[in-house]
Amino acid sequence: MSGEIPSSKFELPTVFVILGVTGDLVKKKILRALYHLYHKNRLPKKFLVYGFSRRDFDDHMLKNYLLEIMKKNNFKEPEKYDFFLDAFHYVKGDFLQIDAYSKLAKTLGNIDGEWRICSNKLFYLAVPPSVYSSIITNLHDSGLTAPCSPEEGWTRVILEKPFGTDLKTAIDLDRQLGKLFKEEQIYRVDHYLAKETVKNILVFRFSNTFLTPAWNNKYIEKIEVKLLEKIDIAGRGAFYDRVGALRDVGQNHMLQLLGLFIMDNPNKFTAEDIKKKRSEALASLQIMKEEEVAT
Repeated sequence: MSGEIPSSKFELPTVFVILGVTGDLVKKKILRALYHLYHKNRLPKKFLVYGFSRRDFDDHMLKNYLLEIMKKNNFKEPEKYDFFLDAFHYVKGDFLQIDAYSKLAKTLGNIDGEWRICSNKLFYLAVPPSVYSSIITNLHDSGLTAPCSPEEGWTRVILEKPFGTDLKTAIDLDRQLGKLFKEEQIYRVDHYLAKETVKNILVFRFSNTFLTPAWNNKYIEKIEVKLLEKIDIAGRGAFYDRVGALRDVGQNHMLQLLGLFIMDNPNKFTAEDIKKKRSEALASLQIMKEEEVAT
C-alpha cells in the first residue's frame, strides 16, 4: 500500500494526523522530526500521515508543499524525499466544524478496513492555542479518539505549547482534557526538552560528585535564564500579536529550564519521578505582583 516504509521493530500500524499541517510548526519542527524517524528506520511499516487544514489542498498539493520545505531546508538524502512523502495525505476541513471530523473519521476508518486492523492514531495539534478547546471537543465527539478496544489501537492527543493564554485558560484546558481523555492519552509537548543540552542538565547536576553538593542556595545566589535567538518573528507577526513572546516561550521553554535547574534530586530517573520533582520546584516559585514587573 502507498505509504509503506522499510521494516522496523516498531510494527504497530499507525496513522499520524497533523491538525494545522500547513502551519509554522510543521515547517520548523514536525516535518524534520518525522523525516529523522524515517531515516533512522523508527517508523512502523504501515504508517500514514494525514494533514488536516482549511487550506484548499489535495494529496498532490500537500506533498509538493512539503517537498519545497524539505528542499529549502536541505534535508539529507534527497533521493528519499518522494518515498518519504508517499505516506502523506490530506483532508480539508474547518477545525470548528464537527462535520469535518466526521469526514476524517470515515477516512481513517477506511484505512483500518484496508489494513484489516485497528491502527494506532496520533493527533497532533499544530495550531494556535485559541482553538485547542474546540478541536479536542470535536475529536472526542466525533469518536476519533475512542480506541477500538483495550487490547488494540490506542489513541493519543498531542498539544504543543503555549498551553492556554493565561492561568485561567490553562486550568480550564487541563480540566477539559481530563474530562474528555484518560491521562495516558494526553501528551503535553515542549520541544525544548528534546534538545541535547537540555536533556543533559539533570545528568550534569546529579552525576557530578563535585558539583552536586554545592548546588543549593548556600552557594548559588541567583539563576538567570536567557533565551537568545538567531531569528526574528519571521512571518509570525499575527501569531505574536495574539500570543506574545512571554506566552510563546516564557510559560514553557524558560520555566522548563528553570525547573530543571532548581528541582531536587529525583533519585530515580523515571519520567514520573522527574515530573514530580520538577512540578514541586515550580510550585515553590514566588509569584510576582503586577507592580513588581517591569514593562
